[in-house]
Amino acid sequence: MRLTLLEPRTLRLIAPLLLLAASTWGCQDPPSADNGSGDGDGDGDTSGDGDGDEGDESPQIICMPGETRCADLDTLEICEPTGLSWEQVPCEGYEQCDPTITNVEGETITVCAGPCEKLEGSSSSEGCSFFTTSMYQATLPFNVTEKPSDAIVVGNPQIDRDATVELRFVSYGSNKEEVVQGPVVIPPGEQHTFLLDPEITIYQGEQDTSLFRSGVVYHAVSDLPVVAYLHAPYEGQNSNGSTLLLPENVMQSDYVVYSHGAWQTPNYFTVIALHDETTVTWRPSVETAGNGWPLDFVEANDSGTQKLNRYDNIRIDTSIKYDRLKCEQDLSGTVVSADKPIWLVSAVRVLRLPWCGGVVPGCNDVADTSCNYGSDFAMEQNLPLDYWGQQYVGPASPVRGAEQHYWRVFAGDDDITINVTPPQPGTPIHLDARGDWQEIVVPTGTDLLFEGNGAFMPVQYVTGHHDNANDTGSPAMIQMVPTAQFLDRYVFSTGKNYTQHYVQVIRESGTADVMLDGATVTGWSPVGDWEIATVLIAEGPHEIQSTGSFGIVQYGYSDFISAEQNSAGYGYMGGMKAEVIFIP
Repeated sequence: MRLTLLEPRTLRLIAPLLLLAASTWGCQDPPSADNGSGDGDGDGDTSGDGDGDEGDESPQIICMPGETRCADLDTLEICEPTGLSWEQVPCEGYEQCDPTITNVEGETITVCAGPCEKLEGSSSSEGCSFFTTSMYQATLPFNVTEKPSDAIVVGNPQIDRDATVELRFVSYGSNKEEVVQGPVVIPPGEQHTFLLDPEITIYQGEQDTSLFRSGVVYHAVSDLPVVAYLHAPYEGQNSNGSTLLLPENVMQSDYVVYSHGAWQTPNYFTVIALHDETTVTWRPSVETAGNGWPLDFVEANDSGTQKLNRYDNIRIDTSIKYDRLKCEQDLSGTVVSADKPIWLVSAVRVLRLPWCGGVVPGCNDVADTSCNYGSDFAMEQNLPLDYWGQQYVGPASPVRGAEQHYWRVFAGDDDITINVTPPQPGTPIHLDARGDWQEIVVPTGTDLLFEGNGAFMPVQYVTGHHDNANDTGSPAMIQMVPTAQFLDRYVFSTGKNYTQHYVQVIRESGTADVMLDGATVTGWSPVGDWEIATVLIAEGPHEIQSTGSFGIVQYGYSDFISAEQNSAGYGYMGGMKAEVIFIP
């Protein structure tokens, strides 16, 4: 496991001791001879033999100065500068003495380490360090006069320990974190909402090209593993998008962007650098904007690059240079890679499904009223390719009326074939290269099982309230979790101010009961060798568990009343393991 958040107190103790050790050993007098007649201590007598027994009065070196070891789980011992004794240092808080921690040089060391330092041994969507930056939204709803706040919602999944969490901010042009909220103590099973500064959100007309920034980054930090969600904005309205946030320790270097046609251009993806001297490369599926300050315009299927330091971030937008139709400004399948781990979010500024009222077939260039304001912002923090799998269960989003269900299936590797159960028109799906994708549209309430011969990702695109959906809900974009990454327990949280919240539960047929807030989940429907249950839940935090592994997906809907009281919707995966099951 790699040390990520080693307690500074421990490092401050060890470093000076190592320096003292070097000086102590470097100043030792050379041994003197007694011409063969003495005891080896250089005094010319024969009263001692220098081996530390009763006949030798010399002090005994028992350890290497600065050396560390565990006295017990709660106590670290550090060898004194003299090498003659051990100093005992109590571990603090949730720390325990651990002889298996790996430092940044790759060396195994013994230190007092807490749960956050041990995360790499049990990686999942629970973590101690989460990032986000401002999103690029569409125009504010016409009846909204003040910018709403985005929010990071943090939940404590611990059974019996409080988590202490603080929110830090890196201001524009800076690389220094400052605490702006907290620390706050979150009891087990509870949550806390950190509201973000609404002024950092960028709306249409404020930027018209790709963006490079240093700073404008939020960083949520905990002393115990927690779960985190980003809501942009926080409360349900027709410009809402939401995603499960993945912790820093599971970030990797290879991604494929999810996107869709742009009702309001541009669509985009955003990258945050987590390390200095990080080079990011993208091969866009369509031209991306840039003016050379410093981001360049990039042709479709060409490559763009940008070097970033920690807290630098780039937003890569589709370009209007060639006057492409809105529905063609689609970044789906753009391949992004870096030489160090990065954070990446895919976003559609206005997702409209199905397209409606258009003059150009498949595209739309008329007023939003033609679709009864059925558009919405959509985003998803992308799973790195390392966690993509070969089997997924795709539950249809909770049925609202007679809506359709849209899916795009993305290739994580070359030459991938995906079988779909039950079979659908256009399946099996064959994808030639990483980033290739195919869309399928299925009837109301159709659950799917996806199985492939290599790494791939199915993404569901929820339709708007105008899609025969009883004027309920709005578009969202939701990546699925491979069955190989399911957990046996989740603590999750809903969005706020939606009229309906759901959790969909996925388990293998015939396996153990699943308990949601202490009640047994019922109402299972089969798909292949798997089962799905859709459960209406109350707003707020929840706990769900079983003796076997299972998956969950969360949704929320509100109703369309009028243009002033528009519909809203969100959806995201509820959690996952983060085991490397594919090498990009």
